[in-house]
Amino acid sequence: MTQKRDFDTAALNWDEEPRRVKLAGEIATAIQENVPLSKEWDALDFGCGTGLVTLQLAPDLRSMTGIDSSTGMLERLGAKIQQSGFQNVRTELCDLGKGELPTGRYHLITSAMTLHHIKEIVPLLQSLKTLLLPGGWIALADLESEGGRFHEDPTGVFHNGFSREELSDMLEETGFSEITISTATEVVKGESSFPVLLATAQSN
Repeated sequence: MTQKRDFDTAALNWDEEPRRVKLAGEIATAIQENVPLSKEWDALDFGCGTGLVTLQLAPDLRSMTGIDSSTGMLERLGAKIQQSGFQNVRTELCDLGKGELPTGRYHLITSAMTLHHIKEIVPLLQSLKTLLLPGGWIALADLESEGGRFHEDPTGVFHNGFSREELSDMLEETGFSEITISTATEVVKGESSFPVLLATAQSN
């Protein structure tokens, strides 16, 4: 059984990895291109970390709430919110993996590179669905199945990516419709390239 990664410590240098920043930017762009974002929407970014995706999407939305189970990550995001002057972004400490739920209902829920850190995906999707307004969107980005080569340190990793079929089946099982799976971007490590999938769907 894998242990939980210490994201509080990781938060200290999280944004200093250029590849990570680039990946987050490309995932946010893919969401912008595949979801009809609206200034009338309230959104939730699950597993927001230091807000690399959160803050890129925020200008397209009425409000953006970043939730994470790491206090350290949220402290970094909170500092960036203050420095940048965002008025429509807030943070909330919440561990969905333990059944905790944030406050509010949302038109959109996003997540970037968080699913592979969650042991049981379907219960998570069920929790997220309860937070969506009717017709609300979900946009989840994570690695395509990669056999365990992506992470040098597998601590806190429960899934070596997901196949398109897995993502589609889990969303369908949870009751989502209009499911689309596309390639958001890819991560290049040495001579290896790792596709990152974006799954979008709507709540009934």
